[in-house]
Amino acid sequence: MNEKGEGRARRRIGLVINPSVKPNRDVHLGIVKHILFGNLGKPLLFMAGSGTLPANVKAFAENRLDGMIFCGMRRDVLMDFLRLMPDHPPIVVCTYAALAEDETRLLGYGGEVVLDNESIGVRAADFFIAHGLRNFAFVGANVYYQRIAAEIRSKAFQRRIEERLGSDATFANCMVGIVKENGDFWEVGDKKSEEWLRALPQPCGVLVNSDREAANVIDLCNQFGIKVPENLEVLGINNIHGFCEQMRPAISSLQPDYVRCAREAVDMLMALIADPNLPSARRKVLVASSDLIERGSTSNGEFGHIVARAREYIIKNACQGIGVMDVVVHVGVSRRLLEKRIRDATGQSVLDMIQKVRLKSVCRLLATTTLPISEVTRRSGYEQTSNLSRLFRAKFGLTMRDYRIRQHGKA
Repeated sequence: MNEKGEGRARRRIGLVINPSVKPNRDVHLGIVKHILFGNLGKPLLFMAGSGTLPANVKAFAENRLDGMIFCGMRRDVLMDFLRLMPDHPPIVVCTYAALAEDETRLLGYGGEVVLDNESIGVRAADFFIAHGLRNFAFVGANVYYQRIAAEIRSKAFQRRIEERLGSDATFANCMVGIVKENGDFWEVGDKKSEEWLRALPQPCGVLVNSDREAANVIDLCNQFGIKVPENLEVLGINNIHGFCEQMRPAISSLQPDYVRCAREAVDMLMALIADPNLPSARRKVLVASSDLIERGSTSNGEFGHIVARAREYIIKNACQGIGVMDVVVHVGVSRRLLEKRIRDATGQSVLDMIQKVRLKSVCRLLATTTLPISEVTRRSGYEQTSNLSRLFRAKFGLTMRDYRIRQHGKA
C-alpha cells in the first residue's frame, strides 16, 4: 500500500513479537510510540503479529508489508521463516545476541539491533566491586529467551571480576531448571536451591538474570534466614517498576535501554526501505544498558562491606606486620575512602584497628605463655620491643612484665 499522505509514503510495518516476555513488550511499546509520535510522519501504518509458527509468520508477511521487525522471537522460528520466504521484505531483528555468520547470510538484506549483554555483566561486576565485595554469583534460568542472554551476561560478569580482582575473588554460577516454559523457576523449599545459597561465601554479590528470578532468590533467602543485603546483595535485571518495589527488601535492578532498542529498530527499518544500498556498517547497532536503580537489596553494601572486608583482613594479618597501605590494596578502594568508612563505622582509624588486634595478641601471649618479650613482640607483628613497650605502657598504664606477673598471679 503506497498511497501518498502529507508528502510521505504510507508504510505497512509488521511487528513479530514474543509477547510473553516483558522486555519484548517494552520494545514493542517503544516501537509503537516511535512510529506514531516520532518524526516519521503520520502516514505510517502499524501492524502487529505474534505468530509462533514459521507458516503463520509467512502468511503475515505476505500481507503487503513494506518491512518487518522481529522482537525476541525464537531464533529457529526466524530462520525457518527466512527459508520459507526468501523474498521477504526488509527485516530488522531485535535480539539478545548477534546473529551467527550463516544466520546473517540467510537474513540477507536486513539489519540487527543487539542488546549489549556484555555491558550488563561488566556494569554489575563494577557495581559490586565498588561495594567492597570479593565473592560473586550469577543466577539464570534454563529457558530459551533468557538462556541466550544469561550465557553472555554471566561470562562478561565473571571475566570482569577476574580482570579486576584476579584470584582474590570467588565466583559461583547457577542455571536454575524450570517446570515449564515461563513457569516458576525456583520452587519454594527446593533443597538444591537452599544448599546452593547457603554454600555461597559471604558477603556475596549475586547478579540475577531477571527481576522475577531475583524475587525468587530473595524469597528463599528470607525463608532460610539468609539476610539481604547483609549476607547477600541481590541485583536483578529489567527494572520492572512496581514489582521491584513490592519485594522486601525492594530489588535493585539494571535497566537495559529498551527504548533505544525500539528507536534504533524503527530508524534502521525506515532506512532499509528507503535505500536498497544501505551500507552493511549501518545495518547493525549494539545497545548498551542504561540505568542502575539501587534499592534495598543492595543499599547497605558500600558502607558495610568495605568495613567488613577491611576488618576481616586485619584480624587475619595484623600480626604479620601489615601496614595501612596493605589494607587499602586488599580492599581495593582509595585510602581516603577506606579511612572514612572505617571511622564512620567504628570511630577508629585503620591503624587503630591494626594496633588493637596486635595488642590483643600481645596480651594473650603474655597471659598464657612464658615466651620472652622479644618473641611476644615478633609474634604480634612489631619490629622493635622498645616501640611496643612505650605503646603498651601508654595503653594499659603498666609494663609488659608487670602485666604478665599480674595475669599469672590471677591464674
